[in-house]
Amino acid sequence: MRSLPRIAKPKVVGWNLFEKICLAAFLIWSAAGLIFTIDHITPEAIANWSVPGWLARFVEFCLHNGDPVLILLAFTNTHLHAARQWTAAIARRWALIILLCAFGIETFGATTGFPFGLYHYTDRFGPMLGVVPLTIPFAWHVVVTNALFIVRSIAPHASRIGEALVAGLLCMLYDFILEPFATTVKHYWIWTEGTIPPLNYIAWFVLSALLIRFFAPTLSSRFRFDPRPSLVLVVTILIFLAGEFRG
Repeated sequence: MRSLPRIAKPKVVGWNLFEKICLAAFLIWSAAGLIFTIDHITPEAIANWSVPGWLARFVEFCLHNGDPVLILLAFTNTHLHAARQWTAAIARRWALIILLCAFGIETFGATTGFPFGLYHYTDRFGPMLGVVPLTIPFAWHVVVTNALFIVRSIAPHASRIGEALVAGLLCMLYDFILEPFATTVKHYWIWTEGTIPPLNYIAWFVLSALLIRFFAPTLSSRFRFDPRPSLVLVVTILIFLAGEFRG
């Protein structure tokens, strides 16, 4: 009997050194953030530590800038994953689209109250560009991109519309967990009426779904398992929950 030809398996290239360093940095920084949050380490507590001055200053820097650095590390790992699954050029184009759209949406939203509701940002989440912290568009990229890749890994044959709807739902759920941490505990942004309007979650679902439906690249190496999308979202969610519990 004639044997059937073997189908060649896609070649999977391991992470390079830079990717490994970036992931290690994200995990180490996240672990430190969890420890600081759970132990409720504050600048006032640091003043009473019997440690060298340079160490106390470094810990204080981490406390003041921990979340912006975490977002940038999460963005770096997300972008590296996208470049591996697509191509570097496609990943850059996608990142530029998300960053510009997110900045425009947030600027319009913080100025007019539409489509999220009435709110304003504080200067606690990194440097401001106009009325929006620079870290906010990077956070959008982290959430939307990783939600997209999670859906594609679970349901690789889903339609474009189905993919966008499920990914939009994941983004909305992520924001649902994030909001109490960012507003009540950290005060990164303030809702004018004092409560989070339901319109905020609807807007997150609709906008993220639209971004994915109309701009997400169709090219994707869906055969390759990569833990980074799930890891980035789960680890940051753990920090949010720990902060809400301590707060």
